[in-house]
Amino acid sequence: MLFGKHYPAQETLQVEGLPVICHLQRSKRKSLALHVRYEGVEIRAPLHISTSDALRFVEKHHQWLTRKLDERRKRAAECLSLQDGGQIHYKARTLRVYLENAEKPAVVIESERMIIRGPAITANKAERVLKHWLLEQAKSWLPARTRALADYLGVNHKLANVVFRKTRSKWGHCTAKGIIQYNWLIMLAPDGVIDYMICHEVCHLLHMNHSPQYWQSVSRVCPDYQRYVGWLKKHEHQLWF
Repeated sequence: MLFGKHYPAQETLQVEGLPVICHLQRSKRKSLALHVRYEGVEIRAPLHISTSDALRFVEKHHQWLTRKLDERRKRAAECLSLQDGGQIHYKARTLRVYLENAEKPAVVIESERMIIRGPAITANKAERVLKHWLLEQAKSWLPARTRALADYLGVNHKLANVVFRKTRSKWGHCTAKGIIQYNWLIMLAPDGVIDYMICHEVCHLLHMNHSPQYWQSVSRVCPDYQRYVGWLKKHEHQLWF
C-alpha cells in the first residue's frame, strides 16, 4: 500500500495508439486486469495503483488490446440490423431484412429474407414487432420442452416456473427456487442450440453449479453440447438487438 497517496476510484484515460477510451476502475482487488467492452477498455485495478502504473500496464498489453479491439470491430459489422435492407442471423442463416407497411404486425420468413410488417413500419417499430414475435415463439416452444426434460430427469418437482427476460449477457438462468429464465433472443439460434440451452438450465435442477458432475449430466442428455457452446461463443453477438 502506498501511504499518503489517494487516487480517485474512477478515471477516464486516452491511451496513445488505441482508438477507444480507457476507463480506470479501482476497487478492493489484488491485481490488474483488462476487459474489452463495446464502449471502450476497462482497466480494473487495486486501490493503490497510480494512473501512471495503470498506463504502463495497458502499454504492456497494447498488442493484445489492438487484436481484441479489431475482433470487436469485425463483430460489430456482423451484428443484426433491422433497417430495411439490413441483415439478421436466423437459425444459422443470414437473411435480408425487408420492412413492409401492413395493417397488422407480422414476421414472415422466406428462403433468404425476413419480412417484418406493421402500420407505418420503421426500424424502431420493427424491433417491437420482432420482439413480440420471438417472445411468442419462446412461450410456445421453451416451457413444454423444459418440463418434458425435467420429467425425463426426474426433477419435475423442482421446476417451479419458466419465465422470459432479455438480459445483457445471459441466455438462461436457473434459481435455487427452481425458476428457469430464458432470454427470448435465443429463438434466433438454431434448434440444436436452443435444445442445448434447455438442457443446460434443467440440469441445474440436478446440480446448482458447474461441477464435473453437472457437465456429466449435460453430456448424457446432449452429447454434442461442446459444439453448441462453441456456436454461441462464435455467433451470439449476431443475435442481439
